[in-house]
Amino acid sequence: MKLLDHFEKIIELIKENGLNETFLEKAKDHLDMTSSLLQINHVQAALFAMFLDRFEKNSISTESIADAVKCSNIQLLRYMDDFEILKQKKLIRTVKRGRFSSNGSNFGGYSVPLDVIKAIRSNTEYKHTAYDNLSPEEFFDCVRRLLDDLSEENIDFETWQIEIDYIFSLNKDLPFVRKQKEYDLGEGSIPIMLIFCCELYKNDKEIMGEDELRSELIDIFGHRNANEAMNRLESGEHKLIDKGLIEFCCQNGMADTERYCLTQKAKDEFLSDLNLKVNTKKQKNKSVIRVENIPVKKLFFNEKIRSRISELTDLLQEKNFSDVQKRLAESGMRTGFACLFSGSPGTGKTETAYQIARETGREIMLVDIADTKSMWFGESEKKIKAVFNRYRGIVRSGGIVPILFFNEADAILGKRRELSKSKSGPDQTENAIQNIILQEMETLNGILIATTNMTVNLDKAFERRFLYKIEFDKPDNDSKKQIWQNMIPAISDIEAVRLAREFDFSGGQIENIARKSTVSYILKGAVPDLSVLEKFCREELLEKTVPRIGFCTEHILA
Repeated sequence: MKLLDHFEKIIELIKENGLNETFLEKAKDHLDMTSSLLQINHVQAALFAMFLDRFEKNSISTESIADAVKCSNIQLLRYMDDFEILKQKKLIRTVKRGRFSSNGSNFGGYSVPLDVIKAIRSNTEYKHTAYDNLSPEEFFDCVRRLLDDLSEENIDFETWQIEIDYIFSLNKDLPFVRKQKEYDLGEGSIPIMLIFCCELYKNDKEIMGEDELRSELIDIFGHRNANEAMNRLESGEHKLIDKGLIEFCCQNGMADTERYCLTQKAKDEFLSDLNLKVNTKKQKNKSVIRVENIPVKKLFFNEKIRSRISELTDLLQEKNFSDVQKRLAESGMRTGFACLFSGSPGTGKTETAYQIARETGREIMLVDIADTKSMWFGESEKKIKAVFNRYRGIVRSGGIVPILFFNEADAILGKRRELSKSKSGPDQTENAIQNIILQEMETLNGILIATTNMTVNLDKAFERRFLYKIEFDKPDNDSKKQIWQNMIPAISDIEAVRLAREFDFSGGQIENIARKSTVSYILKGAVPDLSVLEKFCREELLEKTVPRIGFCTEHILA
């Protein structure tokens, strides 16, 4: 017999005899099985069977249990210690009146936890899941499972409410639990906020369309109440919109009333200590470059540049960085580090930033500057603010601080423009973006690296805010020789020296030659000799090829 079959027999016999010696004798075999598995005595197993028989009721009263075991309420008092044992074993729990309210402390009966019902249905040993002291990630994992149970009709809304209320009661210090109470959201708004927060954490999804959201709400509230909630959202009259927690998405400069998202305020307050960085890794977000995905590349510089890079790399080693930040904070100084890499294209600025990140164990949060530009007034400012808000959240979540990387940042670091009389248009937007970045650099609590090809046009306000500035010159002859031999190991010392002296190339341009050599080798089956390499070099000068920034150590020709 399965566990559920034993409980059915117990329930049948207790209804015939009541909770007495006759019952205990007749039900002995079934009580032995259930009490052994749940580690309770026979009387407690019988009482629990009565609770289980009423599992669909979200508030089981002591009166109904008294009726079931054929005794008066006074007689039931003798079993109160057994009720406490069942509570300690997490087989039943008390239900309070006034769920989700600050004053809901009155006893409202008992309920059987969902996990218990699942274990008995699957004929497995019940193992209590500890819901207290959950991390933010564990909290939203639990919530998502409950939402799925509701969607799959494993539980009804009342049971869902009881489970959520129970989790809230054990995790009062979590930001979401604190804030839902502070905002007095109520039973109609909490599920919606949980849906949005779970989608953001679990699926890295910020926007929900009308149809998708309606479907989720139907699973929770039923058709009628879901439609009422959607009507209030669409009209902008919902409580969550009034309180600035959910907003319409912006499409072509206009509010899109068919798509919704959490506001930045909601993310900052309800998800303040949620480690979104971990989730970003899971989702392989293209804007975050993980340390293990940065290949080892050897770079060649003159002594001056090499020394500056080494100094910065040492500073950004985690122990040194933490110690320096602590000392600066104690002295009342800014704790952020903004670094500027300047120089001609192909001199290794970008690759240096990547290698510093790899050597110091830091991820890179790559800023797509083109993506921050919008033709719609006010949108660019929002996007650049969102970049810093997200970075601030990642830093606040703990762990090794990533590098915020503005690559080829000439467009946003240039001198601010004088505004026309109308004080509107692209110039105003450019200036507004620059002002935001300047303000953020003042309060930066992490690491920012920007690269630029032209320092002549650098705004003085930015120049002052970059603590470390490294200018990348074109490699000298010795460095070029090493790059040639690293890129094309087949050439001799004499050939490498000749190429280095004859052609004033950057590392990126030398890489272009190496790539052409590789293609030639593949097509013709022979390693290009010096005359062919010189031909490629002259073509490089004539074509004025824009080289790829950075240069690598992989041997292109064996």
